[in-house]
Amino acid sequence: MTQQFHFGNFNFKRPGMAPKKAHFISLFLTIILWVCTDYLFLPAYNLHDAGFIVYMFFLLGVFTLLDTLLSLRFTKVNKTCALVLVIITALFFVLQFLSSEFLNAKRYRDQIQITEVSDFSQEFDAISIDSIPVVDKDTAIRLGEKQIGKQAGLGSQYDVSETYTLISSGKDLLRISPLEHQDFYKWFQNSDAGIPGYIRVNVRDANDVELVMLDEGIIYSPTAYFHQNLLRHVRFSYRTEIFSDYSFELDDEGNPYWIISVVEPEIGWFGGLDATAVIVVDPFTGEMIKYEEPDIPSWIDRVQPTDLAWAQIDNWGYYVNGLLNTFFGQKDMIQTTDGYNYVNIDTDTYIFSGLTSVGSDQSISGFALINLRTKEASYIKVGGANEYSAMSSAEGQVQHLGYRATFPILLNVGSEATYFISLKDAEELVKMYSFVNVSDYSIVGVGETVNKAYTDYIKKLSQAGKDNLNHSDVMKEIKGTISSVNTAIIDGSSWYYITLENTDVLYMGSIELSNELPLTKVGDQVKMSYIETEKNVVNLDSFDNLSADYQ
Repeated sequence: MTQQFHFGNFNFKRPGMAPKKAHFISLFLTIILWVCTDYLFLPAYNLHDAGFIVYMFFLLGVFTLLDTLLSLRFTKVNKTCALVLVIITALFFVLQFLSSEFLNAKRYRDQIQITEVSDFSQEFDAISIDSIPVVDKDTAIRLGEKQIGKQAGLGSQYDVSETYTLISSGKDLLRISPLEHQDFYKWFQNSDAGIPGYIRVNVRDANDVELVMLDEGIIYSPTAYFHQNLLRHVRFSYRTEIFSDYSFELDDEGNPYWIISVVEPEIGWFGGLDATAVIVVDPFTGEMIKYEEPDIPSWIDRVQPTDLAWAQIDNWGYYVNGLLNTFFGQKDMIQTTDGYNYVNIDTDTYIFSGLTSVGSDQSISGFALINLRTKEASYIKVGGANEYSAMSSAEGQVQHLGYRATFPILLNVGSEATYFISLKDAEELVKMYSFVNVSDYSIVGVGETVNKAYTDYIKKLSQAGKDNLNHSDVMKEIKGTISSVNTAIIDGSSWYYITLENTDVLYMGSIELSNELPLTKVGDQVKMSYIETEKNVVNLDSFDNLSADYQ
């Protein structure tokens, strides 16, 4: 058939396709588009996923538009499709509204169960000096870059992912991150061999960094292409699951796995997403196992996606007295501060952040603490400075050096809530450390080593009348006879390794401790002080060779 058009005084005819033919071609082209976009964007075929509803709307809209353009008329088919599009749009917005916080403020408030704790030490065990995490994520990234540079040819094919997941592995607290393909061509070259290893960083010891080379390569990863792409590989086996976060973790035997969180809405049709399961993927073979929430293995640290858990904490504090209170009065409303960090408690990974009253920007009323595996949450009531005030306080102690503070880690030091902060120079190298008291951020300990900063902090706690942990309780002194002494150069500084008769402890100290260290020999009588730890290798705080007098 033809369609007649008028333009001014001119009349002309434009051919239009027969309706059945237009329907067929439109459907064929739409199916091709569906296959291509499905492969590229990997949507979840789940009506509870808002993205899938939008995807259906897109495909139906494309078919309707193509059918109209090809037939040059409004047929019964494209009229019906247009009506369906209107219905889908209306239904989508209705379901969004029914799932909104506006109608479900109380349900959003109660989505996470939070235990209020008044005793800080009840949730945080006192930490020993050798257990303090001294390597933050940015430092881990720099250490990882150095490791891959040591392997000839490896840096030209692979980069190190900047994810650096914090996990517990036995007694160690690690940040691990896999290597990743640099680009499509590099993946194509190495698709059969896979990714050869991952970076392992002990966050309690900046010298314990390793590029772990695997016996076989990681085939399935987020940076691989086509069938080897991790999310594509999993999606084609789990078409209806809504994926959220993924992480790279180690099981109890040290074997790497990908962990993908599966979420479902709990409020209305779309709202209140929460993790209900995980999919564990073998990165070498691609084998997958889905674990529902009660059966998730204990070695998995990340089940709850950080952004979802944190949104639930915000809702808990924001809707404390319902929706209207957020507009009028804002009574008892609290919110998280801008930023969070991770801590490890009893081998589980927790995320924490300060909680402050709405409108307040300097102080906190406590901390929110969430277990990322079980979603167990606590509100620890500790009044004091927020994280950024503590960072400013630490920077103020070394303002003449221009060092910048990292985001704090929360510790229990002598039953005192304490921020631990690294201080970095312009090259992002850690130069000093700082401990800042939460309740009184004028109490600040700083030092070139963790030991010195810790000792300085304990002294200032005692001076301020906070006697929960006295300086003498942690600082030990020993006298003895040298049985061995050795030296090594670390980062341009001389370090001395000393053992005493009748002890099995190795004592370490830098040349900065004492001018008598280079003169010390086997058989000399010495007096040394150090902070007691659970390890048999300790850092000296002071050194005095009693057989010499050069102090």
